[in-house]
Amino acid sequence: MKKIILLICLISTQVFAGDKTAIQLGDVVKRVSEKNYNVYENALKVYQAKTSIEKARADLLPRLNIWSIAKIIIDPASILDQMSDIAPFLVPANWFRLEEVKLLYLAEKEGYRALWGNEVHQAKILYGHLVFDEILLRHIQDSIVEMDRVHRIVKTREAFGGVKQGAARDIEIKILGLHEDEQNLQVLLKEERDQLSYVLGFSSDVELLLSPVPMPDFTNLKPIQSKEYEFRVLSMSPERRQFDHFLSALSQVKKEIEYSFLGSSSMSRGVAGGIFDNLPNGNGIGLGNGAALKIVDAQKELMKTQKLGVEETLKRQLRAVTNQFNSDVLNFNNFKRRVELSQDSKNALLRRIQLGENVDVLELSEVSRNQIQAETALIAVQFRTIIGFDRFNRLIFNEDYSMNPPVIDSLKGVKP
Repeated sequence: MKKIILLICLISTQVFAGDKTAIQLGDVVKRVSEKNYNVYENALKVYQAKTSIEKARADLLPRLNIWSIAKIIIDPASILDQMSDIAPFLVPANWFRLEEVKLLYLAEKEGYRALWGNEVHQAKILYGHLVFDEILLRHIQDSIVEMDRVHRIVKTREAFGGVKQGAARDIEIKILGLHEDEQNLQVLLKEERDQLSYVLGFSSDVELLLSPVPMPDFTNLKPIQSKEYEFRVLSMSPERRQFDHFLSALSQVKKEIEYSFLGSSSMSRGVAGGIFDNLPNGNGIGLGNGAALKIVDAQKELMKTQKLGVEETLKRQLRAVTNQFNSDVLNFNNFKRRVELSQDSKNALLRRIQLGENVDVLELSEVSRNQIQAETALIAVQFRTIIGFDRFNRLIFNEDYSMNPPVIDSLKGVKP
């Protein structure tokens, strides 16, 4: 009976522990492209926009309505009223609306590419932060062991009057602070793991096991001159190109209003989030057409301003990324040297203690703390450099970001 109960407990433990899945940084792009919820949602929007073109083309063909035909037979003069149904291809507004739908589809694609790039970059950031925090946790745990060693030495000396009373207590306070940091970091790691699991499209009961992040040779990295990449950032930016398509679509909207005296379009713009749905739709010759054209011109000026804002934002993002990257690259040797010096200082004090010299143990505590901070700073700058360079690649759509985001057919498993 005991064996049966033990077997049930073991099976239950395996069920509730959840699956463990090992992933590498190189798996992130593929996983985000295939399983990310936001990517799939926006792929569907692009599919809808593309299908809207087919519908708009089909809407140019005659639509047979038995009651319209009967009305024409009874009253042949009503053929002009039924023109949009019988021969919609003769209404210029329909052709302009078709061009609008095409351009808005291209805008939707650019927005999708931007979102895909952001999701991939966000997943890489989460992966890097998670690996960094795991290293930092082990580093803190090693530091606790080191500080416990110092605490034992101080406590022994304090008992024999070798140091002033209260020294051991002060070091214990620092150790308790490290334990608090350890606990907070463990909570943060759980939250980061859940976030990464969601971005990568895993179910909530899957536990991710992350492989280490490949480290470049930091000593051979060179600074990046942001001015050399400004043109590429602007030319490759899907956010900027999206506004180009919007502006082109507005030109078609304006033509649609100008030719509204030949009939209005019954087609729906219905893509790109309905961005132009509130713009006026001309219907015949009227005094309102002049005001409608002014509204379109104002919308065009608004979008030109927004496009300029996007360009300036991109240039500033590039400058911020390269400035931080260059600073870390140029100062990397300083961070590394700081670790070496702090280690030498601590080892020198430990040797003096082993030789029986009268060493200020509070100084040893301070030196140990300096070493912890120096090593933490070195780890942080390494991961900050990696993430910063990936952000740079996202801005210029280089390396992993140079590929095209998936289309809905591939996401559904449809083979070409």
